[in-house]
Amino acid sequence: MKFKLKLHTQIVIGLILGAMFGSLFSINQSKLEYVSNGAEIISQDWGEVRFIEKDSVLNKFDSKSQISIIKIFKNIKDKKKAAGLKIEIDYPNGRKETLENVTSVNKIPTIAVKLKPAGDIFIRLLTMIAVPLVLSSLIVGAASLSDLKHIAKIGGKTIGFYAITAVIAISIGLFFANVIQPGKFMPEENKMRLMETFQEDAQSKIDQNISMNIVDFLVNIVPKNPFKAIADGEYLQIVFFAILFGIFLSQFNTESSKTVIKFFDGVSNAMILLVEKIMIIAPYAVFTLIAATVAEFGFNILQTLLLYSLTVIIGLAVLTFLEYPLLLKLFTKISVKKFFKTQRQVIAVAFSTSSSAATLPVTMDICEKKLGVPNRIASFVLPLGTTINMDGTALYQAVAAMFIAQVYGFDLSLTQQITIVLTASLAAIGTAPVPGIGLIMLIIVLRSIGVPSEGIALIIGVDRLLDMCRTVPNVIADSLACVVIASSENELGEIKAD
Repeated sequence: MKFKLKLHTQIVIGLILGAMFGSLFSINQSKLEYVSNGAEIISQDWGEVRFIEKDSVLNKFDSKSQISIIKIFKNIKDKKKAAGLKIEIDYPNGRKETLENVTSVNKIPTIAVKLKPAGDIFIRLLTMIAVPLVLSSLIVGAASLSDLKHIAKIGGKTIGFYAITAVIAISIGLFFANVIQPGKFMPEENKMRLMETFQEDAQSKIDQNISMNIVDFLVNIVPKNPFKAIADGEYLQIVFFAILFGIFLSQFNTESSKTVIKFFDGVSNAMILLVEKIMIIAPYAVFTLIAATVAEFGFNILQTLLLYSLTVIIGLAVLTFLEYPLLLKLFTKISVKKFFKTQRQVIAVAFSTSSSAATLPVTMDICEKKLGVPNRIASFVLPLGTTINMDGTALYQAVAAMFIAQVYGFDLSLTQQITIVLTASLAAIGTAPVPGIGLIMLIIVLRSIGVPSEGIALIIGVDRLLDMCRTVPNVIADSLACVVIASSENELGEIKAD
């Protein structure tokens, strides 16, 4: 008899091996490649690097400033001021080097980073499926819930459940941020280094001028052109259009309506089947994604922001392994152990891709085939959850806002912290289910409490790693909502945990 590992086990092995491979072939933090006068020059183990313009020193960097050198050179280049720039490099052995007409400064990629395109293809494949899956599943789901009162009932339960979990998540984040107070322990030197390094990155996000206006938000849910919404991946607009289309498709029982419903049902089934085939390469894709992330970012930046990172991770752990099991016990009869067993594959994909949208096809497949959630509920609840449910992101925004406020010396009042709860809840609803968007929505939260939005520069360095962590509760909450809603409707089937 042939022994074959389960897919989720293969993915976990790929994740662990990827982290080991990335650590083994990590990018050398003391090595840079300069392109000067068309020639590639490798600099390693420098003592000091100086950016000089017209005999004036613009910036000085020590041996631990690899990221700062790259970022600040890029900023100078973007402002088209690199032409007259000279770079002087001093080495501990007394050797000096002067570079002129430098066109680029880069890290030297290792094999772990060079493998990343394979993982990117995997993410793009899952993302490719997400929009047609959301559209077709919601149309079929809304059409099957032919009673408008039933649709309103399911929708009300879903939105209410997501609202409750979001408020609890933010409260957990605020609790740990108040108890641990990570921002009060950051040395001034680290603050200045982070602000200098990521200042331009922060400014580019601030310049997007994102704002949260409730009226505009509600108006923008209605698409002017549903095809443009589909092309642009505007999930809230897609959900709105698909639900309306499905509802009114079910209102006339003719052969033409049945044909349209069958068509979209076929599209939905085809997308689910495609997910299963794509997941065959998941262990290898996860390996390359994790290897590239660990190799490129390493854990050095975590040392500078260790207390902040731990506060976020502790909050996410309590959210995932305490709040969710309690809600599961409260609203369903499902075994917590069995529930989390079914989520192993979902967690691994969410962690490695940092995208709820990319994970949606996997979540839908697991909910229907493993958790026993009927298609008409899963196809309604999950796309809606992927769009409006961001518990992990909301918790992260609460901790990040408190952290930045503490670094700047702000003592936030109870009223301001309640403002964080309200603003972060709304921002979470408006957050697109793609990597990194939570950082932009954080700007809205900071502005609502009067904290300088430039403070996001303090946390950009670890955002990618924390993004991976916060995506996990985002997708688990979607599965949880599915079983809770199905259980409340007495439509939950038998769980099939491996």
